[in-house]
Amino acid sequence: MMSENRTEAEREFGSYEEIGMPDHLVPVKIVPRRMDLHSVGCSFHWHEALEFYCVEQGGVLLLCGGRREWIRAGETGFVNWCRPHRGMAFLADTRYHIVQIGPELFSGETLLLPGQEEPCGYLSLLLSFGERAPVLLPTFPDLAASLRELIRLYYEPGPAVRLEEKAAVLHTLAALAKLLIASPGRGESPQGSGDRVSLEHVRSLLLFLSENYADLERVSLPALSRRFGLSTPYLCRIFRRCTGMSIVSHLQELRCTRAAAFILSGTPLREAAERAGFQDYNYFSRVFRQRMGISPLALKKPPETGGSEKARGRGNVVRQR
Repeated sequence: MMSENRTEAEREFGSYEEIGMPDHLVPVKIVPRRMDLHSVGCSFHWHEALEFYCVEQGGVLLLCGGRREWIRAGETGFVNWCRPHRGMAFLADTRYHIVQIGPELFSGETLLLPGQEEPCGYLSLLLSFGERAPVLLPTFPDLAASLRELIRLYYEPGPAVRLEEKAAVLHTLAALAKLLIASPGRGESPQGSGDRVSLEHVRSLLLFLSENYADLERVSLPALSRRFGLSTPYLCRIFRRCTGMSIVSHLQELRCTRAAAFILSGTPLREAAERAGFQDYNYFSRVFRQRMGISPLALKKPPETGGSEKARGRGNVVRQR
């Protein structure tokens, strides 16, 4: 259970979100959004559901796994399993839908990939990409059409429509699989055996790290190995396979997002670094810039409304705090 003494900033940034699915035949949740230049985006969080950002108008600046991508009208953003992310800024009069698909739907599904003798799990395919999965999905008509149909059906009543909705979800997953398999940046080959056990270990580890990120002794590799009863090499291997990054890299990312929350809530820079688990401020500043794409000092300054072309990104946008 999470500590009751955590600050508001800690609760809002980098937190695990358990998504409540509506009472449909399939675990799908769709949320419409309307944002503007000065809208405040969602807090930094992660969950086990796959998430699509379907932008109909304007644009969304999506921060996912340390990468920033503008998702503009007609484009689709993608958040893979357990990837930390946040919709952080918007263009004027932005309209989009967030489509979330629970992992229980596809956890038992298998695929036979080219060049492999045995089928692998669909979830294994997603995990094989880890952080290499594109945030801005390439233009793929099948996927776009499936998502549009899913959004349309989601709001229609009737038991027969629920079956159509399930078909649309499966079409969406199939289209995503085709896109990822054809991607030139495909990760290592998915593994079939032991995936479910590995996922449970990694999920427990992610939750433990999100609550104890600042306790250097409890989150050291030897301590984690003892806590979970696994050898350090094996623990590191399954974590990288399931998330696409090392435990150390994930901790750095987690601590930086926590530090960002503290800074944005008015905490002095050095104190924010210490509370996030960094003992050396210079090291913190260097890692923070690498992970967040901005220095701690620049984050603390008020947002600029004029700014350079680089600050504006792909549109006239004000950085959200």
